[in-house]
Amino acid sequence: MKKALVAVFGVSLLVFPLVASAQGTDPVVAICNILNVIKDIILAVGLGIAVILLIIGGINYMTAGGDAEKAKSARGMIINAIIGIIIIFAAAFILALVQGFLTRSGIQMLTNPCGP
Repeated sequence: MKKALVAVFGVSLLVFPLVASAQGTDPVVAICNILNVIKDIILAVGLGIAVILLIIGGINYMTAGGDAEKAKSARGMIINAIIGIIIIFAAAFILALVQGFLTRSGIQMLTNPCGP
């Protein structure tokens, strides 16, 4: 089931630009725009969840009250949230790198390199 879902998602990423090109849009620009949407979703959702986990871990650490096990668990949650933030930024950077190669415009993390 999981492999079928991944296959359908992968094929849809290849088909959507072709459908957009039938309407007069350049397929490279369509792929670039799809990657830009994916990058925005990763940054918004991923960083939102990571910040919430970071806050929860901080609250748990402050309320541990001398319990070493609770403090250790909270510290682990904080470290995992920070690692997650690093991974999210790395994924966004890789998507920006692919967009830069597609459009030959360089790496632009915060703007859309695909054009208007």
